[in-house]
Amino acid sequence: MSLLAIISDKVVQAFAKAGYPDAECLVRASDRPELSDFQSNGALPLAKQTHTNPREIATQIADILKQDDFFATVSVDGPGFINMKISDVELGKLAPQLINTDKCGYECSTPQKTVILDYCGPNIGKVLHFGHLRSSNIGDAVRRIMTFAGDKTIGDAHLGDWGRPMGLVLTELKERWPEMPYFKSDYKNDKGYQVPFTLADVTEVYPIASAKAKENPEYMEQAKIFTRELQAGKKGLHDLWKKFVDMTLADTKELMQILNVHLDLWWGESTVNDTTTTLIQDLQDKGFAVMDDGALVIKQEGDTPPAILVNSAGATMYAASDLATLQERMQQFHPDVVLYFTDARQGLHFSQVFASAKKTGIVPENVSLEFQPFGTVNGPDNKPYKTREGGVPTLRSVIEMAIDTARKKIDAGEMGKDLSEQEKIDISKTVGVAALKFADLMNDKTKNYIFDAERMISTEGKTGPYLLYAIVRMKAILEKVGKANMDKALVITDPAERKLILRLLAFPTAVQAAYDTRAPHIIADYLYNVAGDFNLFYHDCPIKMASATERNSRLALTELSLRIATTCADLLGLRIPDKM
Repeated sequence: MSLLAIISDKVVQAFAKAGYPDAECLVRASDRPELSDFQSNGALPLAKQTHTNPREIATQIADILKQDDFFATVSVDGPGFINMKISDVELGKLAPQLINTDKCGYECSTPQKTVILDYCGPNIGKVLHFGHLRSSNIGDAVRRIMTFAGDKTIGDAHLGDWGRPMGLVLTELKERWPEMPYFKSDYKNDKGYQVPFTLADVTEVYPIASAKAKENPEYMEQAKIFTRELQAGKKGLHDLWKKFVDMTLADTKELMQILNVHLDLWWGESTVNDTTTTLIQDLQDKGFAVMDDGALVIKQEGDTPPAILVNSAGATMYAASDLATLQERMQQFHPDVVLYFTDARQGLHFSQVFASAKKTGIVPENVSLEFQPFGTVNGPDNKPYKTREGGVPTLRSVIEMAIDTARKKIDAGEMGKDLSEQEKIDISKTVGVAALKFADLMNDKTKNYIFDAERMISTEGKTGPYLLYAIVRMKAILEKVGKANMDKALVITDPAERKLILRLLAFPTAVQAAYDTRAPHIIADYLYNVAGDFNLFYHDCPIKMASATERNSRLALTELSLRIATTCADLLGLRIPDKM
């Protein structure tokens, strides 16, 4: 049970004792910590119901709570707010009991669910660009939070690996390397054959092919033919397609490993190629899909445009493959929730897909479909971040920039003195990636933010390196001074200790809020505050020179801080170096 739950229970009992068993006893952390730790406004709505003075009710409740030694002080403020301050003795007892547990005192307030999270979204034949950071980073952090809460989670990359773009790539590959065996009519297999292209070549191919198709009808017609033949299972084209799919996947998986992002499934549009055709026919047979101006659509309610399954040119659209993917997910995993992490511009598409899925019965009414949009990453001019050449930077180049910036800080003596060369390499990577991830996750996902490479690597302020420094400091203290006897209660002798303990005990509230709103920035904010409160405690409360009782207590508080901080870092997917 969390500290907030304990206090809420005591307030509920006090209201019941006063004759108000059905009162709404809302309790929250006080916004005036100099006066109290927690506050309840339960007397205000109750007074409206009973036509009573709220301050009289609040005073009555406060008098009951004052009889409980759990509280140091209980007072009434304003029109009827009940302010409660917990005794130092009780805080000292509770902190080890609640925090030194599997989940640091957290229990999810909702039943366990099966949740599918759709994030990352690489397009085959293209390297990941900077925009993929947000989808991968936010989606994985939410997955971690939901897993911690007890849900069964399944992360799916959902590859863009089918349709016209693949036909365009195949067409341009044939233009460049017509001698490849995949295009020959007597093709059987490519055993022992090494393709002449790299992922960089394939990445270059698509925009060139797309531009050519717009200018050259014959080129476009060839792309259409290859698309149809690929979707029909023509072996040569399928084997060639598999080559550049594997190249893209290998690159993507390597980047996800560097970012510490986990995915369970690597499904793509091709996964549901066969079922998409069957589904479209089924929707037609049942009258859900109808012809409209030459296109096959599912009409929506109100002013929402229809979801196009097959356009007037006969091409299968994303709405169809997304519905087929949902059908497959329902059949295989029976999820309670499906979350999609993409940029906000795809909002209309998902509203159409979700409405169509419910209308057609593909997704049962009791299954929640959630679009989780995120804002853009902008440069100093507050426009989408670009390279000096004006293009969108690759994700790999941004990661390398973050690592290089961390290494420069080390070489300049701002981090990691007396390190070996290998330690410098390892710490640069850990700190650089953590800095990049935290700079993204500390922002409300729905908002745009300005990317500042120098600022994000700073060891001061709200940054990844600042947090890592605090955690490494906690570990160093315990290694140098020793661990504490966690069976003993903490002894509070300084305001900094009390502030830190209260912060640590707020962990369950932060996790539940992040879980309920799918918002990793709540954990990022909380971790930053833990680091700040710990640094104040470290400054104001000496450990080595303290008495035996105080030293044990402060070491225990350091250990509890480390437990909470490392748990939060893991929820955000931040790796922690051994030293800095």
